[in-house]
Amino acid sequence: MFKALFRPLLHAINFKKITKLAENGDIDAQNKLGKMYHFGSYVEQDYEKAVDWYSKAAAQGDGDSQVVLGEMYEYGQGVSQDNKKAFFWYEKAAKKGNAFAQNCLGWMYEKGNGIQQDYAQAVSWYTKAAQQGDVDAQYNLGMMYNLGHGVLKNHREAFKWFNEAAQQEYPPAQASLGALYFEGLGIPLNENMALTLYEKAASNGFAPAQTYLGTLCEEKNEIVEAMTWYCKAAQQGEASALTNLGLMYGLGQNVFKNELIAYALLEMAVMSGNETALDIRKTIAKSLTPSKMDEAKALAQDPEKLWELIDSRQNLKQK
Repeated sequence: MFKALFRPLLHAINFKKITKLAENGDIDAQNKLGKMYHFGSYVEQDYEKAVDWYSKAAAQGDGDSQVVLGEMYEYGQGVSQDNKKAFFWYEKAAKKGNAFAQNCLGWMYEKGNGIQQDYAQAVSWYTKAAQQGDVDAQYNLGMMYNLGHGVLKNHREAFKWFNEAAQQEYPPAQASLGALYFEGLGIPLNENMALTLYEKAASNGFAPAQTYLGTLCEEKNEIVEAMTWYCKAAQQGEASALTNLGLMYGLGQNVFKNELIAYALLEMAVMSGNETALDIRKTIAKSLTPSKMDEAKALAQDPEKLWELIDSRQNLKQK
């Protein structure tokens, strides 16, 4: 009881002590104060104050503060979004050997964010981070070898890095590894292993793998399983899954026809950037009255209601 009563007072004392140290130039205290404001620990969350204290520590060479400052500039937290400044701070930390910063730097070189696009530099930084065990960098490096960006295309090297990341239960790498097994690229073709890896990625919540499994199940007329995987992916906004579900409901393909649900799903797919869904949606629209069209559009804006409707009205056709 007494500990509980004194805890707020102790935190207040600690905050004052850390603030005084930070004001006197103590790097660790500046970093701690940045974190406290960043995450709202014992103080009201304030990104601008977090940036201010991180900046003071980063200017003195604190690698951790440099990384976080890079992130805050990249995503516009407490500052105006600025890829050039994000790059500046990531580079500072990356040169100190910070794997997270090295991967971020690689990503910025790959995408041309804050710096001129340079695949070779991206590969170089991804490699540094991947060799330290950074799972994102391992996957990114695998993709560079798989696509031949910044290096000669090499499926064996792609396999090596996808495998490293997959062993850390990284879903995108599991799916990419599955694709290599399925095509026999850099490894002997093994469809059973490919399917196992896709199932792992899907079970770990990777929407593209869930969509792929849904497609396989639909082709084998395993409609309950197909619907399950499509719904899991669609609920994450995966455009292909939304389109496939919309098509099933629009055509009455293995489910009882429901153009209202179909239009709502296709509307969501279009909002996610799927061009195929645009043409199918136009076709479905012709069969809807103006009032039903309004209802379908409203349903697309209310995903929770839509999924409740699908759950209660799957109405799978019995074969």
